[in-house]
Amino acid sequence: MKAIRCLAAVCVLLLLTGCGAILLFGAGTAAGVAGYKYVNGTMEVMYDFPFIDTWDASLKALSDLGITVKDSKHDLTGGKIEGSRADGQPVKVSLTYKSPKETEASIRVGVIGDEGASAAIRDKIASVLMEKK
Repeated sequence: MKAIRCLAAVCVLLLLTGCGAILLFGAGTAAGVAGYKYVNGTMEVMYDFPFIDTWDASLKALSDLGITVKDSKHDLTGGKIEGSRADGQPVKVSLTYKSPKETEASIRVGVIGDEGASAAIRDKIASVLMEKK
């Protein structure tokens, strides 16, 4: 019982000091997401998958979510996907090669950003990647 109280106290302290994202970090790891943050309207995500797998999963995820892809280009180290939702909001996904097993993604929905919509895309990409495992 004492251990549970100590753990609860640590969690409260982390939340009060602005480190709540650390608590979310462990939850995303199981789904192939090494970590993420939402800054200035953009969701930045690190996936534990190779670049080309993440690229393919991103295209499939956007399609599955009903997002129309207008342009997509990539080379060996990075790429950009631009599209729009049914409501006309622009969607941009940029992928960057980080290592043979890691890819960084930047996801932005709308002009000023939409955290909920960006999180939905983040989670859908992770879901598609996990289907490949």
